[in-house]
Amino acid sequence: MAPTDEHVLAPWLPHMPQRLSLAKLPTPVERCTALDRGRARVWVKRDDLSSDIYGGGKVRKLEYVLANPPHNTDAPVLTLGGTGSHHLLAVALFLAESGRTLHALTFDQVMTPHVRTGLAVLASLGTQFWHSRTRVGLPLAWLRYQLFQRPARRGVYMPPGASDGLGGLGFVAAGRELAQQIADGELPHPGRIYVTGGSAGTSAGLAIGLALCGIATHIRIISAVETMGFNRLMFGRLLGQIYSCMRKHGFAGRGRVSGLLREAGVSWSIDHSQVGPGYAVPTEAGRQAITVAGEGGLSLETTYTGKCVAAMLNELEGDDVEGPVLFWNTHAGNDLSPRIVAGWQQRLPPVLARAVSTPD
Repeated sequence: MAPTDEHVLAPWLPHMPQRLSLAKLPTPVERCTALDRGRARVWVKRDDLSSDIYGGGKVRKLEYVLANPPHNTDAPVLTLGGTGSHHLLAVALFLAESGRTLHALTFDQVMTPHVRTGLAVLASLGTQFWHSRTRVGLPLAWLRYQLFQRPARRGVYMPPGASDGLGGLGFVAAGRELAQQIADGELPHPGRIYVTGGSAGTSAGLAIGLALCGIATHIRIISAVETMGFNRLMFGRLLGQIYSCMRKHGFAGRGRVSGLLREAGVSWSIDHSQVGPGYAVPTEAGRQAITVAGEGGLSLETTYTGKCVAAMLNELEGDDVEGPVLFWNTHAGNDLSPRIVAGWQQRLPPVLARAVSTPD
């Protein structure tokens, strides 16, 4: 994975950070009549097609995060997520391309077939696990990693979802990509964009990128986590981190990021209505949305994108949403079964091995 000198953000950032060429960009936009409701017409941004290795939204952020300090070395990467985390999968898969390993602080998720497959791939890639049964117990897993069960070589920490100022640049660039597709007539100017929210690097970077391109719209962020895990304060902080990172690399904009969004007509809101019993717990509405999306040729999952489409369909059925709407599909639909090796269960710590051996 060698850094590339081609930078879509170069017009804005004269001192560009390094970037790895991991994604196949631009990803297409497609009309999806199966998701139309009421007076709204729906298009889909197909980020599920962003990579033959592992698509979805994570690859856009990893292009920047893995290319720059402290992650541009041969050291392992330490990060965290649920046992079915798409972030953990993306990091592990792209690290494996250069012979590096993932150190994962994990917590239990409902052991759906999708989660089981992801865990099998992580184990097959040689991921090392420090597991807690709950998110609340993650600090104890971190202490075991640092003090009691230390690896031979410690990993360099990466925030959840690779969502920091640098990672957010991937979706600032995505905002410019979408603006060009609008200008080229590939889709009409969307009045509303639906995107899932967890670590929020996707939606925060996208808001800034669209504002810089003058694409006035409303970004509807459908949260997959409870209010304490993701809220307006956290989102505003991440917007500021991305904006500060841009200034570090030569961005000449003045004022605050809130002013940039306001002047460009970019607004945003967070909806927690689809979280259900908790993070990564499937809901009936999410399952129904997955079925509907499947009729339109889309493959979604129960943790993020299924819940996002469920919220979108519910809102579009009302009379207050009309015109062009965009669903940003961040799910990676790659078939990872060829990555699974025989006996992968034996590579898990005992508590995880017991979880995968228990019938659903």
